[in-house]
Amino acid sequence: MLANSKIIVIFIVGIFSWLIHADSPITTKEFAKNTIEGLPVDSQSFSKAYMSPMIGEKQLSTPSGTKFDVSLSCPTSNAFLEVMAQTSSTGDISFLQFSRDKDVDGVIDSVKRFPKMVSGVCTTGLISCTPGTWSDCVGYKWNGKDDNLSLIETGIGNLGGCYCINQSCGDSSRSQRIISSIVTDLGTAAASALANNNPQYSISGAQTTGSIAKFYGQKLVGCGEGSATTMASYYQNPQNIESAANSYKTDANGIYQLIANSDIAKNSLTTRQFCTINRNTSDRAMRLSDIVSYSGGDGGVHSCAGDGCLELTLGRIGNDYWSGYCDIRHQKVSFYVNMPERIKRATLVSAKWDDWIRVSVNNQKLYAYPYPDWDGQTIDGKRCEWSTSWSARPNVNFTDLIKQKGRIDFKIDVQIAGSGEGYAYAQVLVDESCGLDQEWIANSCEVIDEDKNCKLKNETIDGVQTYKDYHPTGKTPIASERSISNSCDAKIKRNWWKVEREYECITNSEFDFSKGIARNATVQTSAKKDGFNDVINGVTKVNELILPDIETQSNCTNACKVKRKKDKVSVSAQGPVTNRINEDWEILYRKCTGENQNICPNEVGEQVTTSCSCLNEFDTASTMMQSLRQAAQELICSK
Repeated sequence: MLANSKIIVIFIVGIFSWLIHADSPITTKEFAKNTIEGLPVDSQSFSKAYMSPMIGEKQLSTPSGTKFDVSLSCPTSNAFLEVMAQTSSTGDISFLQFSRDKDVDGVIDSVKRFPKMVSGVCTTGLISCTPGTWSDCVGYKWNGKDDNLSLIETGIGNLGGCYCINQSCGDSSRSQRIISSIVTDLGTAAASALANNNPQYSISGAQTTGSIAKFYGQKLVGCGEGSATTMASYYQNPQNIESAANSYKTDANGIYQLIANSDIAKNSLTTRQFCTINRNTSDRAMRLSDIVSYSGGDGGVHSCAGDGCLELTLGRIGNDYWSGYCDIRHQKVSFYVNMPERIKRATLVSAKWDDWIRVSVNNQKLYAYPYPDWDGQTIDGKRCEWSTSWSARPNVNFTDLIKQKGRIDFKIDVQIAGSGEGYAYAQVLVDESCGLDQEWIANSCEVIDEDKNCKLKNETIDGVQTYKDYHPTGKTPIASERSISNSCDAKIKRNWWKVEREYECITNSEFDFSKGIARNATVQTSAKKDGFNDVINGVTKVNELILPDIETQSNCTNACKVKRKKDKVSVSAQGPVTNRINEDWEILYRKCTGENQNICPNEVGEQVTTSCSCLNEFDTASTMMQSLRQAAQELICSK
């Protein structure tokens, strides 16, 4: 941190030292070239200029050539957690092993393997499904209670930031391509679970090499010795620095990408722009007519007893409204199915006729009596007069015949002998709970995305980072369900809900510091003890400085010294600190009050040791400061 602060300060000073001599507008290219030129932008120069000095004996150097010392202090301890994984042909992780060093002494004392396939990775756990699919999935959440790392079965809804890795969400080789990121995510979640229950495992470093990720913790007592962190490892093995630096070229998480896509490398200034893409929904309360409605013909539709009950009337209700002998009469009625997915059951419940009847829907017979095989068109020598007015409850289920969006047509065929009638009733049970009304996308990224000067830098979809530092991470979010609105319990499942993006856009701004420099020169050249001149909006203004009269103050303020018993016991590394002979006291200084500053404002329980006077405690203060300085030196780790 100190090294970074020095770099920033020297860098800013360099910029303004150059600007002070500028007397004309400065273009973007000139600004970038003159102020930032010299920073390393490739792996070799970056390693030489920054990595080597921070881990060795060399000095860090700013682009202008200023050098200063920097060294690492208090290196992290040994790795307390190691994660290793192997992928299968389906993209699932078939081998997942966790090795732990519980006492952080450099010796592995616990090795566990997860016995199932891993199909999804989450920020708090993992998901196991049937290999290569997203079926029969079970969630597992990390638990580090009592220093025992384990995976506890839980609902997938209880996990967060999950993404799929097997072939059901893409090609099967993707998980191998991002294996380093997978083991890092798994290990980070496991290490966090341990750290939440044991401060010994506070994460202070991580190192990922291929399919193995190691996590390091900071010891609480002293700095200690060792080479647990990545940087300390480089110190012992400097030959690894170059290969590690080169790998950053294709690593979306590496610092190389940040530098390669920086203003320096592009020789231009950029601005950051943030935007979101949101999926929005609204709900509506269902009416029965929203599901099934009357279209036309002899009949109608109305509600019946019970929730979600519709009754369809098929034909004209009445008695003996036809006459004739062995005559065939026909009636038709149509309805419109608007939401077939909400139909639960459709039943032909009752019918009344004299003498024959046939009921059909969409040209398919539902019921016929007294001749079950009657086609509704011909007599064929059958008995016409039955001298009966029939009434029956067929209870014929025809749900599958009407569960399709569009018009449904019913036909009632009746044969009469003398006089007669014919009609029927059907009952339809529907789901009238609230449902989706509208769904729309609110996209504030559209204009930025079409701007050729803007480039996507980071993208997060439903908590899963899919783009990082200008490169795709290979991760995709898992489709999830959400309520349509706060007032509706209905849920819908979508592939994504919210996209958050960060773009970097090249600006065409030019910086003109000439007015500011001229104003500064006017102030400096005109400044006197009684005022100065200033230029505001091209007008010179005279500013007078009038110092107020200051009363003469005495050289000393009367004070007194008191002591009181300490109400808290100090603690050191060896335990509580107390005075074994006398009670522990603390010394306080009070400013005296009163007209003549001769009253010591001591509180209850305080004893005045020095009365009000012009105290000179320089020797005592100097001794105390020296003691504190020497004590602080003993706390500094020298190795």
